[in-house]
Amino acid sequence: MWIWSWVKRNNINIKSYEMKKKIFIVSGGSSDIFQNLIKENYFKSSKIIATYNSSKDLIKSKNITYIKLDFTKNLNFKKYEKIFKNYKKIVLVNFASNKTNKIFLDINNNDFIKDFKINTLSYFNICKFIIPFMIQNNWGRIINISSTGGEKGDIGTTTYTSTKLAANGVTNVLSKEFARFGITSNTIRLGNFKTGMYLNLNENLKKKILKEIPSGKTGKIINIYKAINFIINSDYTNNAYINIDGGYR
Repeated sequence: MWIWSWVKRNNINIKSYEMKKKIFIVSGGSSDIFQNLIKENYFKSSKIIATYNSSKDLIKSKNITYIKLDFTKNLNFKKYEKIFKNYKKIVLVNFASNKTNKIFLDINNNDFIKDFKINTLSYFNICKFIIPFMIQNNWGRIINISSTGGEKGDIGTTTYTSTKLAANGVTNVLSKEFARFGITSNTIRLGNFKTGMYLNLNENLKKKILKEIPSGKTGKIINIYKAINFIINSDYTNNAYINIDGGYR
């Protein structure tokens, strides 16, 4: 009952009305994975609002609007409300990620706070901003991008692993609180692709990882797009963990 009270208190109208088609809001738009998806034209027919912080080499496209945001600072989304009011279907894909590579005893509070703000708090804040629009539309998709390796933990990943798992916890709760409004919340756990963090690993570690993948190879970017598309088109996939990791554990 408390959710319905919140809806009435905030004057949210959940009846459908004439609006434009689907829009994506992508958190962490400068991530190598997302940039490769754009490079391969997988989202060429979709309107995209992508946030980023410091990247200089963003792939430009007529359907993408980039917004520079510093997730380590307080975020104010009010000025972007007009963009989303005209769209009936909103998809949030959270690629935002930061990894501090330090062993446990070398980590300080600032390291932890930085990773928490980027990996967890930014996701929380964007969800708080966008969910009221999804409720009004009676439709929404929240897709949190995580990683198999990051979640299982490894040497030097204390802040990354704990903050990504915290984001998963947010996703789990959202799936229960807002499913009644046609909003699904799911997590895609990625394995190893020839991009991003994997490319920064030394050769010995890469060989070790490949030995732990049954097929002995890294993944193709198209599989990520297929998983995102599946979630968008499935109204009964909710609170799911979809692994795209080739069986890597």
